[in-house]
Amino acid sequence: MTTEEKTDAAEPSWQESIELLDQLPGLPLEERVEVIERLVRNSSPGIRGRALRMGAAVLSDDVLTSYLRNDGDGVIRNSGLEMLKMRGNKGFALAVQLLSDPDFDVALQAVLILDHIKDPRALEPLRAQLRHSDPNVVQAVITAIGQLGDARTIPDLLPFLKADSWLQIAAVEALGDIRSPVAVDALQALLTDLIIGPIAAEALARIGGPQAFRCLAEHWLRFQQELDAETTLGLLAHILEGLEVTPAPVPGFLDSLVENLDHEQTEVQLAVGRCLLVLGPGDQDARCLALLVTHTQHNTLLPACLARRTDLLPGLLAAPDVRRAWGFLLCSRYPNAVPVAELAAALSPPLETGWLELIVEALEEIREREVSEALLNLYLALPPERRGDLTPLFRKHQEHLRSILEERDDLPLDGQLVLAALLGEPSESVVRRIEALNQQDRLRVIGQLSDQEAVVRRLPWARWLAEKPEVYASLAAEVAVEAGLRDLLPPLRVRLAESPSPELIRAMGELGDRESVPIMVEILHSGRVEFEPVILESLGRIGGPEVRQALREAASTEDAGRARIAYKALSLCATEDDDAFFRQAVNHNDWYIRLACADVLGRFQRPENLAVLAQLAADPVPIVAQRALSFLESEGGAK
Repeated sequence: MTTEEKTDAAEPSWQESIELLDQLPGLPLEERVEVIERLVRNSSPGIRGRALRMGAAVLSDDVLTSYLRNDGDGVIRNSGLEMLKMRGNKGFALAVQLLSDPDFDVALQAVLILDHIKDPRALEPLRAQLRHSDPNVVQAVITAIGQLGDARTIPDLLPFLKADSWLQIAAVEALGDIRSPVAVDALQALLTDLIIGPIAAEALARIGGPQAFRCLAEHWLRFQQELDAETTLGLLAHILEGLEVTPAPVPGFLDSLVENLDHEQTEVQLAVGRCLLVLGPGDQDARCLALLVTHTQHNTLLPACLARRTDLLPGLLAAPDVRRAWGFLLCSRYPNAVPVAELAAALSPPLETGWLELIVEALEEIREREVSEALLNLYLALPPERRGDLTPLFRKHQEHLRSILEERDDLPLDGQLVLAALLGEPSESVVRRIEALNQQDRLRVIGQLSDQEAVVRRLPWARWLAEKPEVYASLAAEVAVEAGLRDLLPPLRVRLAESPSPELIRAMGELGDRESVPIMVEILHSGRVEFEPVILESLGRIGGPEVRQALREAASTEDAGRARIAYKALSLCATEDDDAFFRQAVNHNDWYIRLACADVLGRFQRPENLAVLAQLAADPVPIVAQRALSFLESEGGAK
């Protein structure tokens, strides 16, 4: 067959392509090769991608090597490269072997594969190719060595800084990737080169350190009129933010920064502000912080330029915006430098979302009474559902908080009781006080103490559930899960049968209660659709023959939403008896169901399941393909 005839034959329709992909795992090797060679020419990225993943999983090394040697068909050659990349470390040995191939293009593709894999074992084989006679191979080798990041190769790379620009650029970028100060002097010599200079500056920024900073700062002072201010100052800010200590002054650099604080470009102003903040206290701090807030107003990560600025803590903690969050983060890093009064004042609403986590971090190592009192006031000011975020701090501040509670008479009874329990009052005493509360306060207190196992275990749940199940059932279910109170299961089952609720159903699943399965299956068959999702999910957590049968029936429904939940639930408790059921579903139009199939079939790796996993390895949805391929690789790699 001529090349033209092959090309004509290799254009099946989309539907034909899908059918070929589905049939492919069961075909003999020769037919697999022919089908894949047709499908990789498909104009649909989805079809081609599936064909490539399938080829990576099922084609032999010899076939893929023949693809790399195919001078007359660029599509096939590129397909071989992509398939070997998809194999990851499984393709390492073959790629190393092909480095010394007499065909320079094959050797080049072997380098590209190793560059993609980034396996450190490739270092010595790649170094051996730095003297390759083909400059394209050498350029690719230099790039790959840089990606491995091993400073031992710097002496090998330095000679290429005087080579042709093609190799020179690759060497500069590789030295930047390796990030070793050993290369700084050599890169500094290239900064004035009109072509290589900007690349060398970026490489210096990636290397970082005091020496790189001084080189680039001096270069900026000499040539700032010719340099791009945004790029160069941005690189300098990057280097400064990575230093562990403030660098030695570079004469004139600070003045140059202040002059550019009024630059017409806001990006330049921000880069200047970052540099000034790193360099320490100065008259421009307030303005630099304002620039920082404007550009990072929603970022509660501590900006790198503030990492050592404990002198700014009072102002940061007093700010109403994101600066207060930065202040909390600085407090957690430097507890011995915390201004106590300012921190205590900062522990007051309004607080943005996520700040409570930062407050917990900030107060981990602080043991000042003023801060403990502010913590208590903040706790009381929060709605009950948010207070739990602060309770990990109570034991750490226990001594001060107990003393403060004894002095205060403005706390409501339920609030006093919760705090007493959190601060270690004996559980017997706490239980007696809970029983003495009215119903509303009692529910509120128990809801806040559900994680206090010693307390909730002693509460008279059986009596409460018998007397007022409609009041206590949901709370009892929550507590049973939180504290692992399986003793509550019998009365909860009774309530589940009489008046089911999502909380009760979920508790049965979380606690793995097999005795509740008949009740839940009956509810499922009763047509109460509002409970279907939570029942299916809970059944999947329990498992067992009766559960699996019910889930198979639910998965076979035409209701897409119900089927999706049922397949996922069944995948959690599936046994080998279910893998045939999942093999039948690998062509389902819902990718989530196909993902469940991959999980189950990968768990039970029998030959018939591996063949179907190979099909899923070519799935158009990446997560499905990756999951299937991971199981195939764990079984021993592509065949």
